[in-house]
Amino acid sequence: MGNIADIIERLPALFAAEPDLVRRAARAEITILLQAGDQARRLILDRGTLLVASADGPMAGWDIGFKGAAAVFWDHWQKVPGPDAADIFGMRRHGRLVIEGNFLPLMRHLQVVKDILALPRSVS
Repeated sequence: MGNIADIIERLPALFAAEPDLVRRAARAEITILLQAGDQARRLILDRGTLLVASADGPMAGWDIGFKGAAAVFWDHWQKVPGPDAADIFGMRRHGRLVIEGNFLPLMRHLQVVKDILALPRSVS
């Protein structure tokens, strides 16, 4: 599959290839921090457009953060993930993922966020 940063960098192309998901994300505005081990990137979802940005620097803000070991994300991106990796809340429940930040935009756009985070499954 490659390394974590490469997979995250490919998310905008995977997102753009899913017209139904793009349509459902047309009203979503949320910045997500993905921290997989020592790799961190921000996903900026702005009304149907997904961008990847650096997470470095003091002004690199985000709404909601998902932080875990690289293995957590690899497990989540399997074609058929196990019960402790199939869903962000399942990973949190099993102590594998930390979710922090402003939950309002997450809950407002929950299914879109979960679908974006699962996009690498289509290429694994």
